[in-house]
Amino acid sequence: MGVSDFLNLLRSVDRLLTLEAKHGKAIETLAAEVEKLKDRVTSLEAREEVIIVEAKAAASGAATQVAIASVSDIARRIGRLEERSERSEPKYLKPPD
Repeated sequence: MGVSDFLNLLRSVDRLLTLEAKHGKAIETLAAEVEKLKDRVTSLEAREEVIIVEAKAAASGAATQVAIASVSDIARRIGRLEERSERSEPKYLKPPD
């Protein structure tokens, strides 16, 4: 093994170490990005739960409004029927004493 072979070996080792350093940095960068994505997913899951709660509350409120409107409509109709009923009843005179 001559000096040139030894120098080629050293250059190869240097290239391998340089590549290892680059790959190490790339792996660290990817690991940091994965952690950021995990945090973002956790945040989105928390928001999703809040949205679900708000949607359920809105649906409940809408159902309550529909029920109130229905009851109000029924009460008006009953009132009208009572008025018609009172108007159509014959008025009897009191019997003389």
